[in-house]
Amino acid sequence: MPAYFFQRAISMAQQDFEQELKSMRALYEGDIKPVDRIREIAQEEDSLNPNQLLQGTGKTKRLLSGRLYMFNYRNPIAKNTLPYYDMFPVVLVINHRPSKNYFQGLNFHYLPPKYRAEILDELYRYMINEGAEGDSISRTIRARLSPRVDYEFMKKRRSMMSFKPLWRRYNLDRVIGQYLYVPPKAWDVITMMPLARFRKRGINSIYMDSLTERRERRQ
Repeated sequence: MPAYFFQRAISMAQQDFEQELKSMRALYEGDIKPVDRIREIAQEEDSLNPNQLLQGTGKTKRLLSGRLYMFNYRNPIAKNTLPYYDMFPVVLVINHRPSKNYFQGLNFHYLPPKYRAEILDELYRYMINEGAEGDSISRTIRARLSPRVDYEFMKKRRSMMSFKPLWRRYNLDRVIGQYLYVPPKAWDVITMMPLARFRKRGINSIYMDSLTERRERRQ
């Protein structure tokens, strides 16, 4: 099964619903929700197995800030003391420090999908890509998040206060295998899908923790 299942999902949404995936939030609007059909297709094809996705094309050893990746992360350094962790993060890398052997970013799995849409739509405003204009900036392979969008930048903006539950740090040595690079035109779909594999706590409990943190930061 090819890793880029989400390319078919994008095509399906355009053909079946005559809707371009301009934002993840849009998938939840209207009487007919493409997000529901995309999930059905994924489940029918058994495409929600993260291991299968990571075995396909698009793998890379190169990790760059401002890009979205999926990877296998089974043994965090603080595995025994963490309340929970995700074995298959989908992370928008924001702070890559190879000299210090770690990277940080937003793992979208820690919030329910509609709140992932909230922060993702805000982040799209800060995409950059030389030679592209308007909406096409976030629809190409070369697009990336602006370097000025970091922890401090998001912390100061009320519209981005949902970022904090997503902010995670990963040790480079604990990543198993290669990274799966997710092109910007597929961010909407891949961040929406239920690909998380949490350990030590159920996902609903994790969502409750994250939503509590989100509410506290918006007060």
